[in-house]
Amino acid sequence: MVKRILFSRELVSTDVHENVKNGVAAERQGYHCVWVPDHLVDIQPPTAILDAWTELAYIGSRTKRVRLASGVTDTQRIHPAKTANIVATLDNITKGRAVLGIGAGEVMNTEPYGIPFESAEVRVKRVEEAIRVIKLLWTSTYEKPVSFRGEVYKLNGAHLDLLPIQKPSPPVYVGAYYSSKLLKIAGELADGWYPAFYYTVKGYRERVDMIREGARKAGRNINTIDRMALVPIVIGDRAALARRLKERLKIQMVTNRYLFKILGVEHALESVPKELHYQLVTPSTGGNRMLDKTISKLQVPDEALEKGVDEMMAVGTADQCIESLERFVKAGATHFMVNCPLPDKDDHKLIASKVMPHFR
Repeated sequence: MVKRILFSRELVSTDVHENVKNGVAAERQGYHCVWVPDHLVDIQPPTAILDAWTELAYIGSRTKRVRLASGVTDTQRIHPAKTANIVATLDNITKGRAVLGIGAGEVMNTEPYGIPFESAEVRVKRVEEAIRVIKLLWTSTYEKPVSFRGEVYKLNGAHLDLLPIQKPSPPVYVGAYYSSKLLKIAGELADGWYPAFYYTVKGYRERVDMIREGARKAGRNINTIDRMALVPIVIGDRAALARRLKERLKIQMVTNRYLFKILGVEHALESVPKELHYQLVTPSTGGNRMLDKTISKLQVPDEALEKGVDEMMAVGTADQCIESLERFVKAGATHFMVNCPLPDKDDHKLIASKVMPHFR
């Protein structure tokens, strides 16, 4: 047996009632937290996107224990004072179950609406200062207002007078994939790390080391920081599933250029337009056609795709999946975001009964 590891589920349906049903089921099955994407739009298939915080409040009203998180809220669309107000409100509604995931954002949720998509340096600074401002405002009262002077945000005798239920505050998770600066901020300021994509075990360990470096500089113990791993888990016959999983991996590669480097096939990037990278892509008829065309023509050696399935995913019998997940635990994971990548194969219930008990 290994030490207790947490498991979360992401709710991505565009039907709020479906997400509520799955959130209730997640609580019953023993998942620690449910995460809802916080977007205005997302890549295909094109559809309306539900407001994350309204949805989380609805799920919270139907559950009692499961934590409720945004995966993740960016700092360009909303001032951190309003974010602090929203999360504190949810925390009060749900008696202390709110979680804030926060990140640097994407073009799709900014530029089409007249919001500048700033440089990486400015967006990273926004995340850092937003965390400081939000946590400061969660301590503020009418009698004890707070002030802050940063490069991006300023508070001058500000207060919310809306104290969260959780003490000292609701957990804050930094969403980061490849940015060493964001990962170090997670170590310096945050309560957890929310990875956006898949890693090999080696790549995951390297990111944990970056968080450790940030924690060390801030005089913190990395063991106080929850480290999530996004690992696709599929229970079934591995040989029968491998082909379909390789095709799903190709889709991820087109929107996440860093996967080419991790899998050692950077030469294949020549056929992938930079504007299809997830942070830069803007959903549109033309953009979706370009995405489909690029995926259909992408040439990646089968050995690289096989490596991706072997090293990034947990596939096979329940015992084989457990063995794959344990590699990430040894690399520093304390929490798994359960990802079921095949649309017609929902293994959440099976994972809860066959895999999760091993880690408790």
